[in-house]
Amino acid sequence: MDNSLIRQTDVFITKEGLLDLGEKVLVAVSGGVDSMVLLHILQELGYNTAIAHANFQLRGEESELDEQLIRQIADSQEIPLHIRRFNTREYAKDQGISVQMAARDLRYAWFKQVMKDHGYHKVAVAHHLNDLLETLLLNITRGTGIAGLHGILPQQGAIIRPLIFTDKQNIQAYADDRDIKWREDRSNSDESYQRNLIRHQVVPILKKINPALEATTKNTVEILKSVEDEFNKAIQQYRQQMIIEEGGHIRIPKSRLRAITPPILKEVIGDYGFVYDQCKLLLGSTIDQTGKVFYSDTHTLNVDREEIIISPKSKESVQAVIDCNQDSISIGGYQWQILHYQSEQYHIKNMGNTAAFDFEKLDFPLKVRGWLPGDRFYPLGMTGQKKLSDFFIDNKVPRNLKTETLVLLSGDNIAWVVGHRIDNRYKITNKTRKVLEISVAL
Repeated sequence: MDNSLIRQTDVFITKEGLLDLGEKVLVAVSGGVDSMVLLHILQELGYNTAIAHANFQLRGEESELDEQLIRQIADSQEIPLHIRRFNTREYAKDQGISVQMAARDLRYAWFKQVMKDHGYHKVAVAHHLNDLLETLLLNITRGTGIAGLHGILPQQGAIIRPLIFTDKQNIQAYADDRDIKWREDRSNSDESYQRNLIRHQVVPILKKINPALEATTKNTVEILKSVEDEFNKAIQQYRQQMIIEEGGHIRIPKSRLRAITPPILKEVIGDYGFVYDQCKLLLGSTIDQTGKVFYSDTHTLNVDREEIIISPKSKESVQAVIDCNQDSISIGGYQWQILHYQSEQYHIKNMGNTAAFDFEKLDFPLKVRGWLPGDRFYPLGMTGQKKLSDFFIDNKVPRNLKTETLVLLSGDNIAWVVGHRIDNRYKITNKTRKVLEISVAL
């Protein structure tokens, strides 16, 4: 029996400093061949392992059979087991993101909680060299900076990838050699997913050019990571030379900007949310346009006479709380009136400063605050989610009025963009029994 993959993994873990024998490691096990091999190798190496299995309930009976196999493995080998079932599609819809992104978010948030609750030191996931190659190709296709060229790292925080050095072929051979039980995820062949399209269509063509594609990719990534480290040192020097921090604001003299290129500027101010295209515009003719303003989700960049000034956007805290028993309150200098009706007694008023809600759908106490970059809601009449910033653009809300807009929150959700539109989830329907009406003297 060939133990070379075990030895190679042991050497890689030591070389990268991924794990100590005294640490407790939570192994993310999906039931597929990669994660089942990872679990087996870590046990062979004597690590203190436990299993975490996220059932995303996306593949019907197949998801249940995955969970059943993992329960059998954990029981037969007396391995601590943590299982969580997620309503992934509902979460994706609520957040306005893809199902794949939803699964990733749910998974890693849960891992973090399990680590905290049970004292695990690391989470081991089964990414391998083929995953690294696919990620690199995806990043290049979508557009990336230098950080995107190193693909998947062996360690990011508490997440470790002990098999990232080896390829799928070696992992499969190990499973076959030891008769390890695993289950195939048939969604891996669905080419409507971008990663699968890269895997099944793009990589085979590239391997006709270079049959050793995975191995050369590994070497390329190692070189790029070294270059990135040196690049980051240079960027840190640029920041120290260019940036003046004063009173919570970032100031950069124009004289220091004229000698650098957009890629360098992107790295210098990227932490404030500004993107490459904005940096190109800024370093073009815009640098001499005093009064020009650029926005990111978190900051505002103003072009002044001799410098650019980056300031954090004001984040309005909750201005007021509305209890279900209140009938009036003063918020933001305006008087708010709160009325209750039985549904059969109520007639909807077509006024922007008045909103009517299904009382039983609201989560009290309600909160009022200024809108923030990144806020989203489901505008009345629409089933999809929309960024509030895009809603303002579509409805031609003037900039000065936009900055003054308040939102009414039910729990963490926006129920009303005050003076504009309510959220579709809180509208009155033929099933509504009680109505809450709020009017604001704008």
